Amino acid sequence: MLKKFFGFLFLMSMVGCSQQGEVAAAQPLGHSGCSTVALQSPPCRETDSFAVQVFSVLAASQKGNFVFSPVSLESVLRLLQQGAGGSTAAELAALPMGKAGVRTAMAPAEAAALFIAENFTLNPRVKVDEVRRVPFATAPDKAAATINGWAEDKTRGLIPTIISARDIAPNTALVAANAIYLKEKWLHPFSVNDTADDADFQLENGSIIPVAMMCRKAKYRYAEGEDWRAVAIPYNTEGRQGEPGYFIGILPGKTVGDFARNLTPQQYQDIRRALAESPARDTIVYLPRFELNPGTYSLKPALQACGLQAAFSQGADFSGFSSQPLYLSDVLQRCYCKADEEGTEAAAVTVAVARYKSITPGPRPEVIVFDRPFIWVIGDLNTPAAPYFMGITHQPS
Repeated sequence: MLKKFFGFLFLMSMVGCSQQGEVAAAQPLGHSGCSTVALQSPPCRETDSFAVQVFSVLAASQKGNFVFSPVSLESVLRLLQQGAGGSTAAELAALPMGKAGVRTAMAPAEAAALFIAENFTLNPRVKVDEVRRVPFATAPDKAAATINGWAEDKTRGLIPTIISARDIAPNTALVAANAIYLKEKWLHPFSVNDTADDADFQLENGSIIPVAMMCRKAKYRYAEGEDWRAVAIPYNTEGRQGEPGYFIGILPGKTVGDFARNLTPQQYQDIRRALAESPARDTIVYLPRFELNPGTYSLKPALQACGLQAAFSQGADFSGFSSQPLYLSDVLQRCYCKADEEGTEAAAVTVAVARYKSITPGPRPEVIVFDRPFIWVIGDLNTPAAPYFMGITHQPS
């Protein structure tokens, strides 16, 4: 039995230890110390990694497992940039997002779409894979079903739902969506015969639970820092052009919650650099088999904390999409990740929901149901005359 401390970070949990085998809806996220008030410069900006900024903000509000896809989020934000103007465009441009179009040897399948209201006029210059008209105002259930069907199809069934009718208001005008699906095999697969089904896994509260622990000895890039240990587990991308892909497992010296909340872009870059500069050497890796599917999150609080303010306000400028004024009401994301002996499979869908500014939902109608005995009157409302009739209906016939 293993009695080591394991921690999850970035969709993952892993540690090297002694040899065993030779070759073997939507809930809001994001409450951080970063102020959400307008600042002279974008808050939380330390280096050039928006992904780590958002991750650390999300980690501050999470107690259990969660999965976040920076690529999917940034793809939606870049789609929104096509329609943004004024301060909205400036804030989006200031977000230190990763570089787009970097050639990678991994082979994710991505798709983007705009779902627009039946009466919405879309600027023909907007470039997107697919545009669909949906009945946001008249049939929100049908509109949600259309978006969810698209998400399920693009993620090979891993993300069956991303949005509900509750997320759609009568003044919803546009939903910008991105889907990503990735399935990669390990360069050095784990053997099922070396997986212990009842290994110890210690939670942050000190309790021990049994997990299926995979084990593999191979040549991995391994590095250590003052308060962390890390390994880069390569995917089998040999023969493909582009940057090789890795599953980067980071084991903090302190609790994973504290480490994740305080993780800075610079520290993450230091970890990556240390792994990149470390030659592959014999390393034994114990990695729990896991499957994470935590549901749909709202990314709005985290995005606001990291500098995106105008887009969610009545001062939003998305005039590049349409002459009809819009603002963002929410950004939702749902992810899935599975790691087993063969490799990893992961998927994500991100949607940004935009509403009309000038059209607001009317008051809800009152409802009265005469489903029990009632009094009735036939008369007028303004004269002192007696009613023509008054009565009580005890039993309609």
